[in-house]
Amino acid sequence: MENRVNFIAYAENVPEDVNNLQAYVSASLDHIVVDTLVQGSKFSGFLTAKSGPAQVVVTAGRLYRNGVVYARTTPTTFDFTTQLPVAAKKKVLVTAWGTEVDTGATPRNVLIAAQSTPQNPVYQPQILEITHSRIVNLGTSVGAEAPDPAAPVIDAALLLLATVVLSPTGVESVTVATENEVGNLEDLSDRVTDIETWEAVAAPMILSLASDIARISNDRKNDQSADLTGRILGRLAVLESRDGIPSNAADSLADFFLDPATSDLGHVASNCKVDEGVRFADDGVNETALQLFNPLNPQVTVANGVLFPTYEAALRISVGPQTGSVSLASYTYQTVEFLRKQMSRTRIRWGNPFFVCTNSAFWQSGRYDPVTHVFARNGETFQIAPEYQQAALVPHVFIRITQFWTDTYTEAYWDINKENFTVSGASVEETFPVGQDMWLHSIALRFTQLDSSGAVTMVVCECTSTGEIDPTRVIGKATVAHGSLSANGKTAFIFGTPVFLKAGSRYGFRIISGANHYIATTNGPAFPNGMFFTMIGGYAIADPQKHIVFDLYACRFQQSLVAIDLQGLQLSGGIVGIDILAESVVPSSVSLTYAVQINGAWVPLDRINAGVLNAGGALPPLLPFRAVFQGTPDMMPCVGLLNSRVRVERPRTAFAHYWPAGGRTPPAATAQIRLTVRYENFDPLIHATSVRLLTGTGFVAETAASSYSDVAPEPGVIERTYVWNLGAAVPVFKFKATGSSSTPLNVFHIAWFKDWVL
Repeated sequence: MENRVNFIAYAENVPEDVNNLQAYVSASLDHIVVDTLVQGSKFSGFLTAKSGPAQVVVTAGRLYRNGVVYARTTPTTFDFTTQLPVAAKKKVLVTAWGTEVDTGATPRNVLIAAQSTPQNPVYQPQILEITHSRIVNLGTSVGAEAPDPAAPVIDAALLLLATVVLSPTGVESVTVATENEVGNLEDLSDRVTDIETWEAVAAPMILSLASDIARISNDRKNDQSADLTGRILGRLAVLESRDGIPSNAADSLADFFLDPATSDLGHVASNCKVDEGVRFADDGVNETALQLFNPLNPQVTVANGVLFPTYEAALRISVGPQTGSVSLASYTYQTVEFLRKQMSRTRIRWGNPFFVCTNSAFWQSGRYDPVTHVFARNGETFQIAPEYQQAALVPHVFIRITQFWTDTYTEAYWDINKENFTVSGASVEETFPVGQDMWLHSIALRFTQLDSSGAVTMVVCECTSTGEIDPTRVIGKATVAHGSLSANGKTAFIFGTPVFLKAGSRYGFRIISGANHYIATTNGPAFPNGMFFTMIGGYAIADPQKHIVFDLYACRFQQSLVAIDLQGLQLSGGIVGIDILAESVVPSSVSLTYAVQINGAWVPLDRINAGVLNAGGALPPLLPFRAVFQGTPDMMPCVGLLNSRVRVERPRTAFAHYWPAGGRTPPAATAQIRLTVRYENFDPLIHATSVRLLTGTGFVAETAASSYSDVAPEPGVIERTYVWNLGAAVPVFKFKATGSSSTPLNVFHIAWFKDWVL
């Protein structure tokens, strides 16, 4: 109890003290109820049932409201004889509310102070309400008569106990509002016991699922049952319950439009593109390579077509002093085939056409190839390495924000399109760890004796898990002609394009020559982090007793922030979208940001500025363009100019899409065809769309849908189901989807098709 009354000997007691004895207890009980049991409005008891043809009885019960408990100790009967509907039905709500009243009228003698003295008190009998009660009032609210009657509206102060449906003959049904009943701790205890009993049985089975999931994952990695799993996933895609595909569907098919090959883009009337959904084709497009605005800009260095901020060579690793030498001719002469990895690519798309399609997550599903469809230029074809056959394994990070998309191949060099080359001669190699990111500029060797002829080739490779260089993962190559070799000083092997070395990785260089040159070496303890290998009989043999004497030079950049102007972007009729695809290396410690100039201000192509390009309906035909390199003197990003593409575009305002490419052939001819299409970024005020069924020879017969229905699962999205009930069954068919927009600045796209036949 929060408060209590203190009674003190010989002190006067007044009625207020006695009343507080009850008030304090009542307040504490109210707080216990509202804090731990019932905060809102609930009831207990008040069972409502039919007691006569047109009567219901409500038993005794209690009402809980905001911690206060009201009670009714006697049953209450309601007679609806005079309120029965004439021909239809009515709904009656039985409600309760609480009031506080003084009751219990009882005669009591009351002292009359004006007429009394201490010696002669005078009393007068009076009738007093000596009980203060919290009581429950019951009432009914009758709704209007109707074939399907609606419940009447009740005040928020009333609590619904039951709903009574009246018919012309009397009470038709009584439904207790169980959602308003207060919970019982005993019932709760029984429910907890049931859960604990279930958990005792189910928990071991659930825990064992971890092993099953691991086994399934390993099976997928080993391509076990891949075809079966693919078919199951494809079937599940079209049997989602929210799509309403009936269980008696004879066949179904789904397409998320990540692979253009499934659509009939070669159709003479096709006028669309498939790019993470079906989208409006380009009305205007201009595609060029990235180019410097000023090729003589002193702030930049272009190395074999790769753009860097200006740098100079700085010594990073030095191994020595010379204590001996090795003869290349003393090792096995062989012809080695090397595979040179290429700089990977990043793609940035920015502008109004790039509204996010919900199917983009399927790039990582293992069913689609993001490399071919995201990073390809001009119809390139790639040979995907076996370990990356499943798209979900490709090191591809994508970000999809409305009007801003980025796709990054997270490895600096990829082997998807390798360059093969062979080098003949004897060789030795040295490996070394890299503690921080760097751009390798050159490696200088010391030759102690030169043969009469013979060039020397150096290849830089990533290492295997066993610490040897991997000839299938070459990232740098340099050859020095015999006339440029020095027997009295250092010979620098300068890589035409600096080579990115990633922190925490191990790399190595192999020296190859058909001549009998001697290379300076040092003792093993001089370079404990490295390992010297000789090539004997085609095998690399580690020799920890010596190391090659070498100096490794890395790029040191003159500035940590450089803004480089590129050739401006231009498109007659105006630009709506910008699509940049270029080779680049952007480690996490640096950034590369493209920017365009709009109304005199430079605007970065990032998620924050999405929508700025065409704000206010602008269609700029020319945009000044730049790249901002930000890093440190030791590390900067780079971007390839030769193997790049920057594309500016403006969509059309109408499209036509034909699907599937070869036609749809169900297991048996059918006359009942259904198709659900998901339209995203759809505004019915400015957008229009339709789908027709194509049948007959050459699919020339077009049939409009018998009907369609729409579901709007979220703002800007319509999932429309088209229904065709044909007069005769057809063995094969195709769909033609068309759409239009009143402005190229606001276009929609189709996220997927899901069809089924009955």
